[in-house]
Amino acid sequence: MTLRMPNRWVGAAVAVVALVVGASQIDCAGCQASNQQGFTVLIDAKPKGLDPRFATSDASAKLIGLLHSGLVSIDTPDGEPELDLAKSIEQPTPTRYEVTLRDDIYFHDGEPVEADDVEYTLTRLDSDIVQSPYAQTDRLIDSFEIEDSRHFTIELAEPHAPFMGKLAMGIVPKHRCAGNSECPSPPIGAGPFRFESKDGNHRYVFRPFEAYHGGKPYIDRLIFKVVQDDNTRLLALLGKSAELVQNAVSPLMLPVVRDTKGLEVRTAQSFKYTYLGFNLEHEVLKNRKVRAAIAYGIDRKAIIEHKFRGQATLASGMLAPGHWAYESDVEQYGYNPKKARRLLDEAGYRKRGEAPRFKLEFKVSASKFRRSVAELIAHHLRRVGIDVEVRSYEWGTFFSDIKSGNFEITTLQWPSVMDPSLYTWIFHSKNIPSAENRSAGANRGAYRNPEIDRLLEAGERETDRQQRKEIYSDVQKILARDLPYVSLWHEHNIAILRQGVEDYYMTPNARFEALKQTKPPGFSHDADR
Repeated sequence: MTLRMPNRWVGAAVAVVALVVGASQIDCAGCQASNQQGFTVLIDAKPKGLDPRFATSDASAKLIGLLHSGLVSIDTPDGEPELDLAKSIEQPTPTRYEVTLRDDIYFHDGEPVEADDVEYTLTRLDSDIVQSPYAQTDRLIDSFEIEDSRHFTIELAEPHAPFMGKLAMGIVPKHRCAGNSECPSPPIGAGPFRFESKDGNHRYVFRPFEAYHGGKPYIDRLIFKVVQDDNTRLLALLGKSAELVQNAVSPLMLPVVRDTKGLEVRTAQSFKYTYLGFNLEHEVLKNRKVRAAIAYGIDRKAIIEHKFRGQATLASGMLAPGHWAYESDVEQYGYNPKKARRLLDEAGYRKRGEAPRFKLEFKVSASKFRRSVAELIAHHLRRVGIDVEVRSYEWGTFFSDIKSGNFEITTLQWPSVMDPSLYTWIFHSKNIPSAENRSAGANRGAYRNPEIDRLLEAGERETDRQQRKEIYSDVQKILARDLPYVSLWHEHNIAILRQGVEDYYMTPNARFEALKQTKPPGFSHDADR
């Protein structure tokens, strides 16, 4: 293998929209003034740090991708690794990676990116000082041999098919980070933008990096503002105080946005995966028939039509249609409340009078839109006799509960399902959160299946794509039968842009890769890059 350089509903929504539009017409002067300060992107969650070795939140990953560069990038149209800091990566054997770095790569402080920076980044992840949640990458490496500042060889202890994708981790400067658990502020990377300032965890300002190997970006001042309220983000767009919002405006608001002069809506398929997760240690939910009844009891098509305005695709598993390892021939769970009731009866939870069969707590984040979707799911399940109480929490509290297994049912999204090795992180029994794995495993529902463990281990060792596809085909079939998750949908990427923004595109993983080449409104094409 060789990599070389790449040649309730509508009425309520209308009422909210009217309120927002009315408010936006009041505050335009201030919004215009804000717009002159730079190219503003609104995001809906606070980043949890800007060190690539600790990026476990989507918000962090999106900003880190602009500040840091890895040996490869997976922010590509098909999710396949493409060379970035590396000039070439040769793989003469399944365990050997011979890397040549580019000779025009620099950190933001002017120091060159060299082999010892890569070695430090990748081989200290599991150290007592760093203790990165990505320590597995470090454990895979048997040896790291440096020939000179531009050439080195990585030898793995055993074949690991997704290792090339792991080389997308942003490289940090050894001369600044060594001896520290996290790199000191300000963050220094080798990406297209350099860090300028931040205001708490609510506003981040980046500047273009003049010496970026891919060419200096056209945006002179890039501002990320964290706006957690859905309506406030829409107000900012309508009031002209932002140039871009991606996947952070309720689809219910799209009609008014499309009808607003000066705004443009773009949509694209994605690798996002939204699911309903179960705690399989719960006395009721450990019964597979109950989980199947819940799957049959949710009218997913109606939710996509009414809540997402059609901007989502039904999911049959974690991988989206179009992914190279996608398997379509799996058990399906179309809306069938009659079958749901029968399965619940068979599971021993018969309906008696007006009383529910049983009760479940449905934990969700505080997002108004996500809660409204959860309420609709709960409504569907009440129709088959399950009493569901939706409870929403601030993100930190909510996610802490989910990671520790303190939930019954929940809904979450994997925002970037690129390599099928993610199945291991989510469903292998070794990744049930524990003190030993620093609670880093994502098998939060405690799913256990020895056959799945065996297949997932084989899938990570196998480097032939066709054979990997066959392995993960079996994985998808078993998971669709066992139902540790109910697969809901793959939400489309939705970007709302200020008119005049040029050359912005969306990748399936919804990162901000395109900002490297995006031209802001009013850009002079005669200007130097």
